[in-house]
Amino acid sequence: MKSRSDKLLTLLIVNGLVLFVLFNAVYWLLPVLQLMMGSKPRLTPDPSGHLPNYAHVDWAMQHYRELDQAQLTSARTDFKSFIGWRRKPFNGETINVGGPYAQRRTINNGREGAKKAYFFGGSSMWGTGANDAGTIPSQFAALTGMHSDNFGEAGYTAHQSLMLLIQLLQEGHRPDLVIFYDGVNEVALKCVNEVTPDAHMLEARIDNLLKEPPTSPASFDHYLAPLWHAASRVKSAFDHSAAKAPGEGSNCHSNSDKATRIADNLLRDWQMAKRIVESYDIKFIAGLQPAIYFSRTRRDHLKDVPVLMHTQFETVYPLVKQRLMQSKDFFYDFTSVLDVDEYVYVDFCHLSPNGNRLVAARLAEIAGSLGFVR
Repeated sequence: MKSRSDKLLTLLIVNGLVLFVLFNAVYWLLPVLQLMMGSKPRLTPDPSGHLPNYAHVDWAMQHYRELDQAQLTSARTDFKSFIGWRRKPFNGETINVGGPYAQRRTINNGREGAKKAYFFGGSSMWGTGANDAGTIPSQFAALTGMHSDNFGEAGYTAHQSLMLLIQLLQEGHRPDLVIFYDGVNEVALKCVNEVTPDAHMLEARIDNLLKEPPTSPASFDHYLAPLWHAASRVKSAFDHSAAKAPGEGSNCHSNSDKATRIADNLLRDWQMAKRIVESYDIKFIAGLQPAIYFSRTRRDHLKDVPVLMHTQFETVYPLVKQRLMQSKDFFYDFTSVLDVDEYVYVDFCHLSPNGNRLVAARLAEIAGSLGFVR
């Protein structure tokens, strides 16, 4: 028979092995869950492709599959100083991203000596909900004959576009026309409680990462740090999926100073961009983009329009419009451009190609008034 000490030793060894196995299972399971669930908040509509907007479109389902593959996640973007992020190259049937500035492909007619237009904005300008030919820049190019380049990116605010514009000019690019199309991200992202009027959507996340204390390879904390980090990311993913609807956790409606600063910052970014490009004899257009809350159009096809977000838009957009009326810079209010009896929205702000065509037509009209005639 085993002695009492032998039994105790066997028990300790078995328990040690069990703890070792459990620790490693958790240690490696959490990073896997982190990769599966730790993406950024979704900036794309429900990937169905079955909306009536696409009744006679054969690429819709494929587009939403590609949109899901190319969505804005840490694994599919590159960090870029001062502007935040750009998507990695992507090649699909309806979505193509590439080139030195990770741009969405624009369909141009390739005419020699055509005037050039550079487009800036968030995901609506980038073209969420449309194939490459259906984006605003591609349809503008078809209407005007101008060579168009799409520098939009999901989540971008006007200030990020301003920084990107400065980089392009510093590198010698000289378009004939620059177009900014903003407003939605100023409200949807900057009105979030944790985001300041001067920030982009990842400010708080980056700040938290920078505050994490460094660990030495010689310390036990060095080996536990990935475990705690993964656990916190998984917890955040669960909290995000279970907790807030869009608009919940936002405070522009209750913080008038913040709402005012957001509106002021948008106009100042436009004014700065205009002054910079005009110093190079480049024309400038800035437009306040539409949102479904202000458009007189069909919306019965959308069941998940975030009602709580409506309050934020009703607070900030009137402040922006007031500043547009007072400004002598001739910026434009596009919020009524989509007042048509059609299905144009695929969510509260993104458009199908027919909606983008209406925006492009208005931009083409303004460009014509500035002397850009086909």
